[in-house]
Amino acid sequence: MRHTGCWALFCGLFAFAAPLGAEVNDNGAAISAALTNGKSSEALALISQAFSALKPDQAAEAKTLIKSILAITPIDLSGQVVVTAIEANPSLGEAILSAISATSETEQLTILNRVSFMASQQPQSFNLVSESLPKMLDSADANISVSDRLTSPDYNPNNLLSETGVEASPNRPDLRRDRRELQNDEQNLEIAELKLQIDRLEHKPESVIDADQKKIAEIKAEIKAVKKDIRQDEHGH
Repeated sequence: MRHTGCWALFCGLFAFAAPLGAEVNDNGAAISAALTNGKSSEALALISQAFSALKPDQAAEAKTLIKSILAITPIDLSGQVVVTAIEANPSLGEAILSAISATSETEQLTILNRVSFMASQQPQSFNLVSESLPKMLDSADANISVSDRLTSPDYNPNNLLSETGVEASPNRPDLRRDRRELQNDEQNLEIAELKLQIDRLEHKPESVIDADQKKIAEIKAEIKAVKKDIRQDEHGH
């Protein structure tokens, strides 16, 4: 976790961003508590809810919001936080992505790698940032030190540990990619199921509940397909 002093910064930024609306500001304390207590899935569900509440013309508010959240987010979760925010409100993708300039070069590359991967999987949610991604990746990559590049599993393609913590041969890129995709899908499923619970508790309209359930069904279908691919990869097919 970042320095504990960032929690005060987070609260201050939420207070400063009063025009965001009561619902978004109310989520601030809940997001902070979830991140502080290591409840990443709950935090991501709340982040999704907060950004989906913003309007397309609230780019400045979106930038302030993601900066405040990243300030207290563990670095290994920052990529997923940004991805979740963009997925929740693709129209604000450029504003959200521009805010990562406040993070370190290492964290920027971690975030951009995650966003780039998800953009290849879900282009419809990332089409507004797809043009700027390559340039941002090149810029971040150019500023990474050799030591960081060689010691971090995010930057070392020959590292034997995949993001799931399962050993995978560096000569089996399809297997590594499928395992990474499975991890992403399983995390997205947790987020979608938590969002459904929150929406039900808040008595959201049936149309919102139906959309939540449809999203969960789609993710489950994706997980089933990826698991099948992994079995085939493991058997060399």
